Amino acid sequence: MPVYLRNNVNFTPPSLDHIPVEQEDDYVQDPEQLKDHLPQPYRMLDKVLNKVFDDAWAIIEQRENAALEESLRFKPPQFDYEEQIEVLGGATSVTCSSDGKVVFVGLPNGIAVLDSVTQNRICAWEEDKVEIIRLKTYPIAENMYLIISLDDMGLARLHAFAGERLFLLKLLNETQEEKSSTRLLIHKCEASAEGEYLGSLVENPTSAEVWLEIYRLPRDEWVQELEKRLADAQKEMEKKDGKAVEEPPPPVATEEGEGDTEQQTQETQPDTTPQSTQPDKGAKFSQLSLIMKLKPPPTPTGNLASSTHGACQKVDSGDVIGTGQNHILTSSHLEQRAEIFENNYKHMLDYLPKEEKMIDLIRDVNFHFMTSGRLMHNSQESPNHPGSPTNVAVWWQNSTHLYHYSVFKQPAKDGEMKPDLVWPFTSKITATTMSTDSNLLVIGLASGNVVVWDRYLGMQRGVVNITTKAAVQQMWFLDPSLCPQDENNYPPYLTKTTAYLLVQSSDGAMFYLMCGAGLPLEPYCVSPPVDIEENMFTRVEPVPGKPELTMVVLKKGAIQIKHTLNGNVLCEAKLPPTHQLVTPWDPIITTACRGERLFVRGEAKVEKPIEEENETTPEPQPEVDPVASMLFVFALKAFAPLEEFMVSERTPVAFTIHTTIDKRVDALMTERIAQQALRKTRMQDRWGLMKEEIWAILQYKEQAERQADQRPVYNYQTIYHYEQTPGSIGWGTALFN
Repeated sequence: MPVYLRNNVNFTPPSLDHIPVEQEDDYVQDPEQLKDHLPQPYRMLDKVLNKVFDDAWAIIEQRENAALEESLRFKPPQFDYEEQIEVLGGATSVTCSSDGKVVFVGLPNGIAVLDSVTQNRICAWEEDKVEIIRLKTYPIAENMYLIISLDDMGLARLHAFAGERLFLLKLLNETQEEKSSTRLLIHKCEASAEGEYLGSLVENPTSAEVWLEIYRLPRDEWVQELEKRLADAQKEMEKKDGKAVEEPPPPVATEEGEGDTEQQTQETQPDTTPQSTQPDKGAKFSQLSLIMKLKPPPTPTGNLASSTHGACQKVDSGDVIGTGQNHILTSSHLEQRAEIFENNYKHMLDYLPKEEKMIDLIRDVNFHFMTSGRLMHNSQESPNHPGSPTNVAVWWQNSTHLYHYSVFKQPAKDGEMKPDLVWPFTSKITATTMSTDSNLLVIGLASGNVVVWDRYLGMQRGVVNITTKAAVQQMWFLDPSLCPQDENNYPPYLTKTTAYLLVQSSDGAMFYLMCGAGLPLEPYCVSPPVDIEENMFTRVEPVPGKPELTMVVLKKGAIQIKHTLNGNVLCEAKLPPTHQLVTPWDPIITTACRGERLFVRGEAKVEKPIEEENETTPEPQPEVDPVASMLFVFALKAFAPLEEFMVSERTPVAFTIHTTIDKRVDALMTERIAQQALRKTRMQDRWGLMKEEIWAILQYKEQAERQADQRPVYNYQTIYHYEQTPGSIGWGTALFN
């Protein structure tokens, strides 16, 4: 069959002729060039299919988000407040103790202490022109709390609440003012979980320098001194009561009533403040000691050495990961690299996001006090306090490094404190959180990644990307009792537990994931990203004692109680129509009494009537001013949607299981003893089966003997000709013939 071919026809697609020659550094310029180029028309088909898939996926995602928003759009039931406290309407901050028994309220002139159940004022500490803007509390002993207050002038004070009295322990700025002529300001002050150590962010307004100071607190000495002062005060009260009994009493009916009222006012009114403050003015408590002073890491610069030999001497040894400050790159080399980068990508630099200039020169710092672990073990841990912190983890704002410092390490002669352990990350650190036993540490990055570290085992549990469109903003560890635990039948003791980690991104989306050992880190979306700015979360706080509930404050001023795992809004705390939430972007709100009470400060709404005359408008203003701001108390246990959560009780579960050899042996022996009663039954059954097994064995033996007797016998002739050539031994004999 003839075949006709055209002249000057190229059967190879034109696209194959223009494939660029492979270069050695093409993967640096564009990693996509490593893929083979498809010829036409397959390249066009690939692009069309990819676009169809992307469009379909975008439509699916849009429909799922719309359905989720529609399910969350219903109006939750609203509940009114139970009680209002007009006296504390000017509260500037509010917080609750860890056990939920006491509520501390910051005022424009001091601190007030309330009972979380009865809302009665227990005592107060007053000081003129001292507006408390931040309050933090830590338990130091039974019914004793350490209170850290920060006022609007940058002064930090340490208080102690014991025996229904407030004691002023220390003013931190006093020690700092003695060393410098200018008054230093404190912008952040936090302590360890049980009040052993304290960290404060200090600024020198003259030089605009900031640094972090770590103190060791004499917690045990303070507890002993407080107990002694309370005992002395009790003896004085008993002496006064004895003298009052000896004196002739006035009329019983009136005096008893007055005495009762005086005792009530001492418990509920600020009249008790002189009794608590006057003895403390001349009182002296044990002094805290400064153990560490950390400065923010400087910006990496070039090596200033004049020669290569001098530059190599300043470089780190490389045994451990450093901060990247000591390197061999010179300043001129870095400048040349910057110029080359700008020259190569000059056409793309305009599309980069412009960084906003920092108006405030203060660099924020975050730190966590942690116990010893296998990552950074310290043998100097106190035997009397095995759970006391041994190191502190620090990370500065806009930094990519997490620094670990030992609290027992002596500083260098030049005053520089070098970190004992450095964790570098590929993106800026935006959030960190730690479990209550400090064995689990989680780091959130600006790239949306979450890194989970197990400090107890000294290993990383995993890295997961929560979202690629936003940064990690906040994280919380939930109570492990909320998470289902994997109970093994053997061994008879717990080996590991798991817990939920709640994560919030900067776009308002919330996720949770299980961060147990050996489990995949799979994030589950609780709520999608928020499109409307008014619905952004300004305050998210898991309700203590009720891990299923989360208290959320929206930017528009709404206070909602949501289910932690599915994100459904259960109810909403409603303020009266005449009031609104104070500063929704930084609300004054807290939960107390283990999640059964909610304290919220509200202020009166400002309304300017238009139809009324000018003469009548200013008249009601003086009457509204005293109650313009009030502290509202909500009884969450009375909310109908929350009844099942308030009644439920959970068995406490630890974040990390530490089973010693003694505990393991005891558990195994207990299980062995518990099974001892069943051994007799098993032995009887075993002996009963023994006779049948022996009979079966004998039957098998007899059958084998009978089969052996019935086998035919074969007789072979002897081979004589074995001297023949190799390969033919015995050939020609009767056996082979």
